[in-house]
Amino acid sequence: MTRLLIEFHAADPTILPAPYPAARGVPQWLKDMPMDQPLERGTPAGPQTEQVPTVKRCPPFLEAMTCGYLIPLPGDVTFTRQSSGTLSFSSMGKIVDTQHPLQVRGSPMQGALIVKFINPWVIKTPPGYSSLFLPPLNNFELPFQVLSGLVETDTYYRPVHFPTLCLMRPGQSVTLKRGTPIAQVVPIKREEWQSQAVEWDEAARKKIEQTMLENREDFY
Repeated sequence: MTRLLIEFHAADPTILPAPYPAARGVPQWLKDMPMDQPLERGTPAGPQTEQVPTVKRCPPFLEAMTCGYLIPLPGDVTFTRQSSGTLSFSSMGKIVDTQHPLQVRGSPMQGALIVKFINPWVIKTPPGYSSLFLPPLNNFELPFQVLSGLVETDTYYRPVHFPTLCLMRPGQSVTLKRGTPIAQVVPIKREEWQSQAVEWDEAARKKIEQTMLENREDFY
């Protein structure tokens, strides 16, 4: 079986924190989260405690976070949003740029603060594969949200930069450290699809539901 390869090219990759599998970038809060949380309920027999599953037991939540690759910042960046609402930033080297507000006029993003993170990497995928660029999925620690984009990286041999919504509050200052994951990239095979809506298979649905209830795991 041929192993598919996604490549990350840079002018000098030895001086940059390299992109890495998202499975290696699970945030600390998720590592610390228990699988279940106790919930006390009052019953006729008195208080009873049951265990409520957390999102750490949710495969869709986890698989979204761990699919593809994370692209880290190449250096430290400090953002300051003044009380007037204006935004300033500073860094060593060109890591962030401005995004002209006319590019989003007429969209729900009109009036929002938008910056552009400069990506030093050219991403190369096998023939027929594109790259889906996303904010780090299910990770809400940073007051920034990269806008999603799909690029045919098997033929587009240029860096893809990241227009990003800035969600900072007036008066807030934030420093993003070198290596902070700012975007997630997922290789996707380009294929023609068709769709249809049909009645579900009740027997199959009940079978998987019973298995889930018996094992109390893999809840979707």
